Amino acid sequence: MPITDFIRRLFLKPAKRFGTPESRGPFKAVRLDDGAAGLVDYRALAAKYTFCQHAERSDAYFSSVNQDSPVARKPFASPLESVELTSGIGAILSNLFLFNGAKVLDFGAGGCWLSRILALLGCDVTAADISKNALRFGRELLEKDPLSKHLKIAYAPLTDGALPFADASFDRIVCFDALHHCSDQKAVIREFFRVLRDGGIAAFHEPGPQHSTKIQSQQEMRNFEVIEGDIVLEDLAHEASLVGFSKVELAVFAANPAIVSLEQFNYFMDSPEDSEPGKKLVLAAWKESENRRIFFLHKGDVLNHIDSRSPVGLLAQFDVQTEYSTSGVTVRGTVTNIGAANWLPSELGTGSVNVGIHLYDEAGKLVNYDFARFSLSPGVTSHGQSVPVDFLVPLPEGREQFQLAIDLVAEGITWFETGCSAPVNIRVDRIAGYSRIRPQHSQ
Repeated sequence: MPITDFIRRLFLKPAKRFGTPESRGPFKAVRLDDGAAGLVDYRALAAKYTFCQHAERSDAYFSSVNQDSPVARKPFASPLESVELTSGIGAILSNLFLFNGAKVLDFGAGGCWLSRILALLGCDVTAADISKNALRFGRELLEKDPLSKHLKIAYAPLTDGALPFADASFDRIVCFDALHHCSDQKAVIREFFRVLRDGGIAAFHEPGPQHSTKIQSQQEMRNFEVIEGDIVLEDLAHEASLVGFSKVELAVFAANPAIVSLEQFNYFMDSPEDSEPGKKLVLAAWKESENRRIFFLHKGDVLNHIDSRSPVGLLAQFDVQTEYSTSGVTVRGTVTNIGAANWLPSELGTGSVNVGIHLYDEAGKLVNYDFARFSLSPGVTSHGQSVPVDFLVPLPEGREQFQLAIDLVAEGITWFETGCSAPVNIRVDRIAGYSRIRPQHSQ
């Protein structure tokens, strides 16, 4: 049975399709003044107040928030919410191609809990929100935390619909449960395109196309007049295409795992698409997608802009010869960039690519992981480019037999061998003036 039929039969109803608010479900959007008997229309609510008035209402909410509030504990305010938030963070981070020093805009930052996470990952973060009190609250929390008080986080209150940033200011934008609170979602999309750099990504974690009709959303709008808008991807994707975004992608995943027996797990490993756990996972992903949208807007091709400040796409191929002398081991040849990421020049800080040497004893036991370093290139090394290498590795004192592993290292990021790139392994014997050097496998 096709999985779609399986899902529909299980729930005894057809899968819902996207559409306008008037076409979805049994509800009909009505005006605010229609009273409790009608459904609050988030668009009428958005139009009821000016930008500054919406900001004042948000400020009023955060004026009552303190360090004992659940807001201060995000993303761990409650067990149920933590599952949704942390799984959403994981889905975003795994597709955001972050790198050390990336300039990231946290739009609708609220209490700045996500800004903290992004800054801990090495990003240069700007937390932006319409509520000055929210940013003040978030800043106070972070500055009281010894781990967070020195992070690179700037705080930017928003005073109108236009973002107060120059064109091409950010490498990445994260909008986590904020777009559906905006009175003009399409205007936000346009502003995101303007402030993103080429190769940039805007990532969103939002509810779905029927969010405004949910009971909790209706209560929030009726009691507090906070906008709880629908997120209709077809409309937003169309606007993104018009403004110049090159690609729209959505995440399909399930936050909750399928818990199964060992027998069911083994069957899943053999036949994932036919197994009960496989069906459960598909069902869970489908069910969660009813009112959850994690999506990405790309401005150009991110792969053309990634570099060695990220561990993604770091692959090297060595073509070298080695020669022993009483002064050390001479290594000559070339190293070719066969990965997607550009290598930053050597000796220029975080992400710069150098040659690194590991020292092992004759049995292959690690002696010194950072035995030696050598500059690779004073310029950027792009995909397919080869650079010459010519350096002398000093002989370790007191060792007649040893092994060397020649690798590349993106400083402060990763060694290439931690990915799929293989180092050059050399065995050295220096007994009675005789030496034998044997290059091992290299990719």
